[in-house]
Amino acid sequence: MTPSPPLAAATSRRWLVICSLAIIVLSAASLEGFIVPVLPRLQQDFAVTAAVGALATVIPTVVTVIITPIAGSLADVHGAERTLGWLICITACGGLLSAFAPAFWAFIAGQALQGFALGIIPVGFVMLRGLLPPDGVRTASGVLIAMSVAGAGFGVLLAGPILEASSRAALYGVPTALVSIGAIGVFAARRRGRREARHAARLDWRGAALLSTTLLLLVATLTSSSAGGWFSPLTLTLLVLTAAAGTVWVRVESRVPTPMVDVTALRSRSVGGAVLVGVAIGGGYASLVFLVPQFIAQPPSSGFGWGASPSQTSAMLAAAYGAGIVASLAMGPLSRPLGVRGPATLALLLMACGALTGILAPTPAGIATSLILAGIGAGAASTVVFASAAAGAAADQVGVSTALITISRAIGGALATQTVAGIISTTPPALADFRLGFLVAASVSLAGAVTAALLLSRGAPGTPAPIVDPAQVV
Repeated sequence: MTPSPPLAAATSRRWLVICSLAIIVLSAASLEGFIVPVLPRLQQDFAVTAAVGALATVIPTVVTVIITPIAGSLADVHGAERTLGWLICITACGGLLSAFAPAFWAFIAGQALQGFALGIIPVGFVMLRGLLPPDGVRTASGVLIAMSVAGAGFGVLLAGPILEASSRAALYGVPTALVSIGAIGVFAARRRGRREARHAARLDWRGAALLSTTLLLLVATLTSSSAGGWFSPLTLTLLVLTAAAGTVWVRVESRVPTPMVDVTALRSRSVGGAVLVGVAIGGGYASLVFLVPQFIAQPPSSGFGWGASPSQTSAMLAAAYGAGIVASLAMGPLSRPLGVRGPATLALLLMACGALTGILAPTPAGIATSLILAGIGAGAASTVVFASAAAGAAADQVGVSTALITISRAIGGALATQTVAGIISTTPPALADFRLGFLVAASVSLAGAVTAALLLSRGAPGTPAPIVDPAQVV
């Protein structure tokens, strides 16, 4: 049966929105991934020290942590289209400033503006929730997660060769142009549709400020722990302040009529369980990806390393990114028949197996297998928990709920990475140190598997969305 013209047009516009969002997320994630491999070269070009150059990685991270939940909440209250438009404009300005900055302070400003880029992901989930039925949200969620993984991977793998073969202008200019092209696709598809529904509630700026303060203190705690250790007076003081700020935030949000984050939703399996599992996903995967380059870069004289070059390291990491992309794309449609709890538990067990493989088989083939298992597990588990939060949250909490998972993965990754970094900090590190680090990564993943088995819902992600006329969705 041939679809009616309005239905066919609506379907075409949906696909254009999904593809355009995928381009935006892919390009924005690559912008975020560029800085690590090219930072030494940029320090030479701008004639700055390593300590000053580190600001290029710290500042965008801080901005991302602050802006992600606010962007999700703005999309919930004022609509995804308007919020997406502002985020894309800010990200594009940051990319252009990074591309053509005449001095390091201007480059840092560009990096700070690029920190807004990852706020696009929760806004994209808000748009998908209003655009698609539940089954479609799950499939499209897998696409967005896959594009974020692919973008980060492309950023790490291609930044060095592009900068060596061309210039900083090309490195940052091309992804910025692609972000703009994706934006044109989104708004071209939506321009003839009905105006998206907006909620009458106002943004809870007090809750946003308290959450931002809590996250800033957490970033400062992690920074202090890397310099002075977890038991230094400054780190312990910051940790206490972080806990105090978080407690105040929870108390305020529980009393506000229209809170930025409905803290009662964190008690649900769809949202709260997904956030806790997100911590384990970030911790297990990030610590493993940190350990592998350090491990394979050790000289052959160490008895276990093989002195891998940056190109060899990039090739190894490509295995994890590639596996994550495939798993994310596959898990979207599979989550409907398989549900949430089982796939998430299995995915985290695969991550644990990947870390244990690093202990039992520290050979090139074994390390590659370790990364592939970790990539499959992280990609599949991330897709499931994002879809669970997006479909299970209230209509006015989709953006901020998915943003909390983004933050929980980042926090888990930062905590676990700092832990394993401390373990291998001896000079030179021994094989036993790396084995203990891999064991920590495996333990985090196993804890996440137990959490998923106990806290996530058994069925498909979320609850059915209200039935709408397909021709009126876009």
